Amino acid sequence: MTMPDLGNPDTYAAGFPYDEVARLRRDHPVAWIPEPATDDFPGGPGFWYLTRHAHVMEASKQPEIFSSAAGGTWIRDVPPAELAIQRQAMLNIDPPEHGSMRKIVSKAFTPRSVGQMADSITAHAEQLVDSLGDGGTMDWVDRVSSELPVLVLADILGVPTEERHKLFDWTNRMVGFDDPEAVDKKSYVSAFLELFAYAREKTAEKRANPTNDVWSTVVNAEVDGERLTDEQLDRFFQLLVIAGNETTRNLLNGALVLLDKHPDQWAALRADPDLMPQAVEEILRMFPPIMAFRRTCVQDIELHGQKISAGDKVVLSYAAANRDEAVFENPDTFDITRTENPHLSFGFGTHFCLGNGVARLEARTLLNAIFARFPTIELAGEPEYLRSNFVNGITSLPVRLTR
Repeated sequence: MTMPDLGNPDTYAAGFPYDEVARLRRDHPVAWIPEPATDDFPGGPGFWYLTRHAHVMEASKQPEIFSSAAGGTWIRDVPPAELAIQRQAMLNIDPPEHGSMRKIVSKAFTPRSVGQMADSITAHAEQLVDSLGDGGTMDWVDRVSSELPVLVLADILGVPTEERHKLFDWTNRMVGFDDPEAVDKKSYVSAFLELFAYAREKTAEKRANPTNDVWSTVVNAEVDGERLTDEQLDRFFQLLVIAGNETTRNLLNGALVLLDKHPDQWAALRADPDLMPQAVEEILRMFPPIMAFRRTCVQDIELHGQKISAGDKVVLSYAAANRDEAVFENPDTFDITRTENPHLSFGFGTHFCLGNGVARLEARTLLNAIFARFPTIELAGEPEYLRSNFVNGITSLPVRLTR
């Protein structure tokens, strides 16, 4: 079997290649994927690609074997200097350091803290829906899915609402590094410099005058007498900006794509809005905002009969695991009444997404509000996908809303 080039961002230009990956899951669940050279990539050593739910969970639970720090979490290798910088971020470190940092920042994402955001999220959602007037044809990404996340993120970070589009701009430039139509190299690098300078300003403000937003909680939190360093705070600010934007934005994009393709599920949700929590989970399963993360094996092991050597790259495919027939009945069927739904769209184990409760709450709140205002919502064109092997991103989604 010829292995698909799953490290190449071009492979995802029309969305995740589910059919090819399903064949891998059936015939080669722990598959070796070469990394051939392309016009903009010199080639790489290749990687192991995990497609089964059980294998992704197993690797996620063993950071002492499958390390986030050894090589970072991007599929393609980065230069050593850049990797050293990435290791300031919680996403790219292992226990025990990861546990200490997570203990500090988790104070801001307890169920109680998330619940306290409900009123402001509802207010933002209602204002956003009001801004759409009587609807018509528009770009869903521009007018809807990119707006609510940055409004909520501005609250979380204590950023003035009028500055929220800085967060959106920095996110687009940082995650679009593989898409030459989205961002060039110079703009990609400058986004980090601008964001880190802004983060330092906000950190200084919150330490001088603490407030009740999440960023103030994080920069002033101590565990065993320790605070996050300035470099760690820079990277955590970056993580919040990217995760707070990309996860919810593409969850909302996926909702429209899936519901438009499945009018029976759309009708069921309209008939019973109480299905919304289950619908959001099924959207997450079928359209995971993050497709995969990379780990680096740090000791020789065997997985499903394959010998994986220390130093090998291992890619955990959440998108593939979410369609595993061993776990999900009729895995390729979009079913908002599904009750057993252990999808892995927020990861699993050590690096399970801290902000998952906020993303779920945002999606449920906005979709309920917009569906109540507009009885008819339909795609008015094809989605344009981000060129990325990491983010399941949609950059443009024409829709028609009718009151």
